[in-house]
Amino acid sequence: MTHAAIRTAHVSAPGKAMLLGEHAVVHARPCLVTAVDSRLYLTLAAGPPGGGTFTIHAPDVGVEGVAGRVADALAGGEARARGTRFIESALAVWRDRFGLERDVTITTRSGFSSQLGLGSSSATVACALFALAHVSGVSLSTRDLFDLGLEAIFRVQQTGSGFDLAAAISGGTLFYDNGQPRQLVPLEVPHLPLVVAYSGVKADTPSVVRAVADRLAAWPAAMTGIFDTMARIVHDGRAALERADWPALGQLMDMQHGLAHAIGVDTPETARLAFAARAAGAWGAKLSGAGGGDIVIALAPDERRAAIGAALEAAGGTLVDVQPNAPGVRLEEQP
Repeated sequence: MTHAAIRTAHVSAPGKAMLLGEHAVVHARPCLVTAVDSRLYLTLAAGPPGGGTFTIHAPDVGVEGVAGRVADALAGGEARARGTRFIESALAVWRDRFGLERDVTITTRSGFSSQLGLGSSSATVACALFALAHVSGVSLSTRDLFDLGLEAIFRVQQTGSGFDLAAAISGGTLFYDNGQPRQLVPLEVPHLPLVVAYSGVKADTPSVVRAVADRLAAWPAAMTGIFDTMARIVHDGRAALERADWPALGQLMDMQHGLAHAIGVDTPETARLAFAARAAGAWGAKLSGAGGGDIVIALAPDERRAAIGAALEAAGGTLVDVQPNAPGVRLEEQP
């Protein structure tokens, strides 16, 4: 294969932070999510038609030189390695939809640890499919890319709401409704004063989602009522967000955290961080994402930002330097 025959795409996609609506969104309710500026970078090099192998280099997740046939990518739901699952699934979805008789080499580099719960798997899927479209000369709408990505995620996890994928593809801050039909609405939010801290515990998102589903099965009326309340909080939060009413949004964040505790996904670590941030002057603070660990976000007045950060660290958190409203998946000039 000559160098001239290789088509290469350098792409990146952002991570995400859930503002309101976690878990309710899994059960056909809305959420608010913002893309953050820590990005996943992916380079895809594709040979001319006639090949059909893949090689994956993802050193951040312990993958180096894992190879196979595209026809066997995620065969029977199994990947070559745990760290290749989402890339193999993206390859399989593309193969099934468009065909993929090329040799492809994929290399990833992450600007954030997969331990943080910022949505590295969705960013990886968005990057892989966006890069495949670019090297294949296929024009995809945002919705086409989203639908393909959601299929790739479902093939791996058999669950998922798609909000993190929506953030990775579209960027910015979004109102995302997982009902039918799905809605993905970009919001005008020029400033979002968040402080983010890692709890020190890596959540197992699929397991947490299944545990919530089990609680829903055991207590359907109570859990449905909680999800409906979360949906109301999201709608009220959207209005507060759009008018930059931070005290109101902070109160709603506190309510959402309390409901997360009620459905069993709060932990001593995330609770300790949320209460520490509030005591230090945050307008509101909550776990962000599936719970069971991962990150806590606090809405911080400028004059209290340093004190809130110090309080989070004193409570055992690790500050995560990210900014909201990041751009979505895009081409990059350099790998």
